[in-house]
Amino acid sequence: MAAAAIAGVIVLVAAVVWWTSDARATRSTPAAEPLPSLKPAVAVPDSLTQLWTARSGETTRPLVVGGAVVTGDGQAMQGREPATGDVVWSYARDLDLCGVTWVYNYAVAVYPDARGCGQVSTVDAKTGRRGPARTSYADRHVTLSGDGSTVLSQGETRLEMWRSDMVRMLSYGALDAPIKPGVPATPLCRFVSAGASSDSVSVLEACESQDLRLTLLRPSDEEDSPEAKYVQQTGVADGTGARVVAVSDTYTALYVPTPKPRLDLIDDTGATVDTTIVDGPPSPEATMSKAGDLVTWWTGDALMVFSGNDLRYKYTVAATGPDAPVGPATIMAGKLLVPVTTGYDVFDPETGTGEKHIPVQRPPVDGPVVPAVAGTTVLELRGDDLVALG
Repeated sequence: MAAAAIAGVIVLVAAVVWWTSDARATRSTPAAEPLPSLKPAVAVPDSLTQLWTARSGETTRPLVVGGAVVTGDGQAMQGREPATGDVVWSYARDLDLCGVTWVYNYAVAVYPDARGCGQVSTVDAKTGRRGPARTSYADRHVTLSGDGSTVLSQGETRLEMWRSDMVRMLSYGALDAPIKPGVPATPLCRFVSAGASSDSVSVLEACESQDLRLTLLRPSDEEDSPEAKYVQQTGVADGTGARVVAVSDTYTALYVPTPKPRLDLIDDTGATVDTTIVDGPPSPEATMSKAGDLVTWWTGDALMVFSGNDLRYKYTVAATGPDAPVGPATIMAGKLLVPVTTGYDVFDPETGTGEKHIPVQRPPVDGPVVPAVAGTTVLELRGDDLVALG
């Protein structure tokens, strides 16, 4: 009788644990067969028409991963066939997504729990099967970004960088369990803007001083004690629009609004090695993209183009007649595609020489048009809508 009672308690406890577990609240449907690898386009098309559209409010740009186009909206992350938009795999929980990004061949979904947006699941984008996962303390709202080899999760008080196996490479900022009770583990600062490369993070912080500071971080032997270099931004106050635009392995492009709008190029020692004047303050929705060996920055009415390695300024694509850039650029068949008011302008990426125009009809878009390419399909993120053109 005692053994039966113990067995009954074990069964009851197991049932309660399962009923309240995350696993029961997860719905994962892998692909029926792996998606084929995408073949790159051999030429830029002369015309583009809409193929399909889907909601993707939890991505900040089109995600092309492992042969799939990955969308995230509401509670679900889905892998889609690029030419048709058909859903070939899906992953969902009973919680709304905090965001979706990617690393290597994994689509990365971040969900909230009691400690913030720190529950992370990965899915092999080619098969839809689950990959590594992690959980940790985080802010309740995070911004996700990545260069394909790492993921940066940034909130207002804490940031983390993860490898493709979801091992944390670097963490910085507030902790939920300080080592010394009552004493903050780090200075009480708010993160204004951040960016990362595969092995460095740059974060602009608003601390007790009226001036912002740029903090340059690199992973060390202990992930919670990264190498840090502080670069005070004298005369640059919080709320003036200063931001990290782009980060390479050894350089940071920082927009500074005073005494005149400019981009400062700062190396890993904290020295300013170059400065590029900006025509005027950028839009609050100004957006950066990596396009092949280039970095492009849409300022709101123009597109500035930089070298991807050292972030040196190359040229600007400005408004021409009725057409003005409406988002950052992408690369297709070795050409730079810039979304403009009435479609796409095509440029030689090295010289910035215009080559042709591709007409596209779009409804009014609130915010940037962010493009990407999946084989011969052109993708645009227009607000919360992902649109495929071909």
